[in-house]
Amino acid sequence: MLARFFAAYMSKQWNSTVVVENKVGSGGQLATDFAAKAAPDGTVILITTSAHFTYPYLHAKLPFDAAQDFAPVAQFVQGAFAVVVATDSPFKTIQDLINEAKRQPGTISYASAGVGSPTHMAGAQFGHMAGINIVHIPYKDASQVMTDVIGGQLQMGLTGTSTAMSMIQAGKLRALAVTAPKRVPALANVPTLDESGLRGYDVTSPIFALTRAGTPPATVSEISRIMLEAANTPEFKQVADKLGYVMDLQDSAKMRINFPGEFARWKRMVEISGAKPG
Repeated sequence: MLARFFAAYMSKQWNSTVVVENKVGSGGQLATDFAAKAAPDGTVILITTSAHFTYPYLHAKLPFDAAQDFAPVAQFVQGAFAVVVATDSPFKTIQDLINEAKRQPGTISYASAGVGSPTHMAGAQFGHMAGINIVHIPYKDASQVMTDVIGGQLQMGLTGTSTAMSMIQAGKLRALAVTAPKRVPALANVPTLDESGLRGYDVTSPIFALTRAGTPPATVSEISRIMLEAANTPEFKQVADKLGYVMDLQDSAKMRINFPGEFARWKRMVEISGAKPG
């Protein structure tokens, strides 16, 4: 949805057609590889997520270098996750869940969207910082995670706030906390894990744009400018709010500074999770 928004805005501003190509497969690797092999002229822009930062640590062989083959363009939002339980769960707060996990180690399980997924990392970081042993159960279908939490097969789940919102509003789920460092506007009454006692907890999945390394700096700067201009519109912010995202705008210069640190941060989370390169 965000890619189409940017394409429409850029097409109008540049009076030239900007096409969205959905290259789905291999956890985003197909699209990333396509962008890595594009000409270094800014004509191919990759919109991606935190998965980009975990590629080197979750895959033994890659057809691209996630750190060296790309030039950062701009960052737009952070996607937070919600820790959810069924509405009839005995856990009313995160501390309730932590207390039970400490009382009976290994009896609390949580589901994620798969091994190495951002929700896996978020859950592993939660367990690590809380000092509890919670069992990770990877799912291939994120919607099934919510079904099993609602049905009581799972004590808790982690999911994107956009997915959680509809289920919470329908009275099927209760959110105990969100993983962002600040409250998510769409779930303003739900505390952060940091507020709930896990000081410094922050696991969100950024959405950002990259282009081929070697693209002229002036070209990168112009693409960054127009994309951030689009992201500053009320229409974009409305879409971001609807999807449960938190605005986090960064231009290409700021992204270049932060890029190495993001790889290091996600490497540490992969290590904590115990996920191994496949």
